[in-house]
Amino acid sequence: MKKSLLLLAFTAYFLSARAQDTQYALKYDFFSPVAGCFGFSFEQPRNNFISFDYDLGLIGLRLDDYFTRDKFGGAYAAFGPRLYFDRDEAQTNDLRGAYFKPQILVSYFQYQDNVDYYDYYSGLSYSGHLEGSDFSLSMLAAVGSQWIMSDLVVFDLWFGLGYGGSWANETVDIPPGNYYDSGNNNFKYSHVHFGDSPLIFDGGLSIGFKW
Repeated sequence: MKKSLLLLAFTAYFLSARAQDTQYALKYDFFSPVAGCFGFSFEQPRNNFISFDYDLGLIGLRLDDYFTRDKFGGAYAAFGPRLYFDRDEAQTNDLRGAYFKPQILVSYFQYQDNVDYYDYYSGLSYSGHLEGSDFSLSMLAAVGSQWIMSDLVVFDLWFGLGYGGSWANETVDIPPGNYYDSGNNNFKYSHVHFGDSPLIFDGGLSIGFKW
């Protein structure tokens, strides 16, 4: 009985949205597996030039051995309004055209690595196991353009710059008294930091469909 009521409520909501000519877009970040993620986004129109974007990604996909860590895993999420440059005549926008999108991005992942360390003072070599975690909170300003083919297939190309903070914690089991520095990891899977500065970069091509 509960399942039937839930299905009926979902059907009524879907038909109501269609009756109001509201259309949604579900997209997949095509290049996210190259960065070690599965990234998805959902776009919900609010009026004739504003949509809400919801992004979610799972960190931990390995396509090859070009990553700096042996193991890594986590997730990221982002939210922001999408402001299209051209207003539509309809009550809600048609999800097409150039846009500007301010966005808040939150990312967290854990990683493991086997490290080799050479102590120049003693002339001894050590092997150890590194474990760490990384939490990032960022503000991103993105610009892009979205095309829709046959009123169904969505192509969304975009890039953005912003500022972000990162809080990392690492432990390594080398002998006490020996100094080891794994270096500053600027690659966050969901985005990239420029050196030691708070400046960040992100971009991509998303492909999906609208209904």
